[in-house]
Amino acid sequence: MTSARVATAYGSLDVLAMSPARRVVFLYTQLMASLTRARRCLAGGDVEGRSETLCRAQAIVQELLVSLNREVGGELGDHLAALYGYFVAEIIAIDSQRDPARLTRLMAMVSPLLEAWERAEREVEPRAGWAASA
Repeated sequence: MTSARVATAYGSLDVLAMSPARRVVFLYTQLMASLTRARRCLAGGDVEGRSETLCRAQAIVQELLVSLNREVGGELGDHLAALYGYFVAEIIAIDSQRDPARLTRLMAMVSPLLEAWERAEREVEPRAGWAASA
């Protein structure tokens, strides 16, 4: 196994070992990183990099979508599912239309969600740790 494949395998194990809240924060962080890289590729005319990075962003959003527990999440889960569907459609449109303004708008939508999930994780994780040690 090559060192890159070993690193990927260990990275996958790290993600699987994360708490659900941490995993969502991780995915949103990776989504923002992919969108930021796509913006650089778009500005620099890197067609291959742009498409590759936006495909990665789309896969991350798909992972967020399939991770939803809509039975527990109820109406919020339904709203997030619709939002994730919108994100996927926007990513596809950004790639095909090469629209930096659209990409900036998408990033402006994702950023506060990342911040909200980070706050939620900080609130949930200490309590989960306390309960596990009690």
